[in-house]
Amino acid sequence: MLALLEPRGPAERERFYNEVWDNRRWNWIFHAFFSRKAMGALGRDPEFFRYVEGSVADRILARTRHALAVLDPSENPYLHWILTGTHRKALPEALKEENFAVIREALEDGRFEVFHGPLEKLLEEQPDRRFDAFNLSDIFEYMSTENTKFLLDKLVKASNPGARLAYWNMLAPRSRPESMADRMISQDGEAARLFEEDRAFFYSRFVVEEVRP
Repeated sequence: MLALLEPRGPAERERFYNEVWDNRRWNWIFHAFFSRKAMGALGRDPEFFRYVEGSVADRILARTRHALAVLDPSENPYLHWILTGTHRKALPEALKEENFAVIREALEDGRFEVFHGPLEKLLEEQPDRRFDAFNLSDIFEYMSTENTKFLLDKLVKASNPGARLAYWNMLAPRSRPESMADRMISQDGEAARLFEEDRAFFYSRFVVEEVRP
């Protein structure tokens, strides 16, 4: 397993994955583990699959191949953590020494604030507050398209002009509806470029949207 994390050049990574790793056993284990039945048995809430169409395993496998054969696994903190339980030398950005001073400064001058509760509750409790950016993880994965639009509407109203929203799709496709095109700009080109470099390989799409001035 640790052979996956050894440093290799692009051509060698492709060769290793195609000739050594991508065998019948790997594909069988992957499809068995990431089947709806297995994931449900391991504790994944059935609601997770409510808005998902098609094979769960096939979608995740395609992105896993990208992480192992195209990107450099030796520098991927998520892979290191999944396979070894530690980051080893592949630290995430928040743990890198060169970022310590920036994080410390943000903590000391009060720019970092913890709020316990749903995002909707924060917006309701601070109705006059306006934001410049939202990192929403895969929050819309568990919402219907109607609820996604409802929350996006609230976020736009709580945003400054030019504010950006960034979030991921894992299995359920979600993005701003066409009915909100006059209020939000989809930055598809930039999102696609960033997604190609994304080391969080288990997602199927990265979305960047901008609130119109």
